[in-house]
Amino acid sequence: MTSQTEKHPDTLRRLYELHQLLEELRGRMMKGPRLAQAYARQVQDAEQALENARRSHQELKMAGHRKQVDYDQKLADIQRRKSQLLQAKDNREYQVLKDQIAADEMASSVLADEALELMDRAEAAARSVAEFEEKVAAAKRQADQWTEEFGQQEPAIRAEIERIEAELRHVESQLSGDIREMYQRAVRTKGSSALAPVRGEFCGGCNQHIPLNMRSQLKLGEQVWCRSCGRLLFYAEDE
Repeated sequence: MTSQTEKHPDTLRRLYELHQLLEELRGRMMKGPRLAQAYARQVQDAEQALENARRSHQELKMAGHRKQVDYDQKLADIQRRKSQLLQAKDNREYQVLKDQIAADEMASSVLADEALELMDRAEAAARSVAEFEEKVAAAKRQADQWTEEFGQQEPAIRAEIERIEAELRHVESQLSGDIREMYQRAVRTKGSSALAPVRGEFCGGCNQHIPLNMRSQLKLGEQVWCRSCGRLLFYAEDE
């Protein structure tokens, strides 16, 4: 086994670490816009709920107003018919007016109850509007807070990604021969999941068992692929 081959396990370990770091950092970069979109949707949903609550409140207010107008009109009808009682020409006309007044009073009682119910519902709807207004404000505060927080984090994350990418290129340049070609092929097909450590008797990428003959080849410095997940294997430093 040549000295060049002997150093490949350490190189692969470091490449694995760098790929893991890059994946984590890129995940943090993607998290920013994803969370911003999620918060924006929360604001939109809260605003839509607020709009619905305001519409419901307005409809209840208008219905209550119409019911109050009907009630006032019914009271006016009662007063008018009571005045007509004094001008009744005979008992029959008098009784007809009395019956109409009784019916109007019963109707006015129903209208009064309905108007009060609509008033109560409108007041409850007004409280609901206030609650949804607070939810909109809270959603906007949360969205603004994340925008500010990620805006502060982003430059440092970008700088760290650039640093890791530069080190990755440097470490990759230390590979040569067949191992370089195998590594490049693995990266093309699996990206940051190109490498996996062997821990005990198992692949650190897919947890599938690695046969003894393959582990022996790996210890001899030969390059071995996991038959299950296709990752390029290396022994973990503590193995």
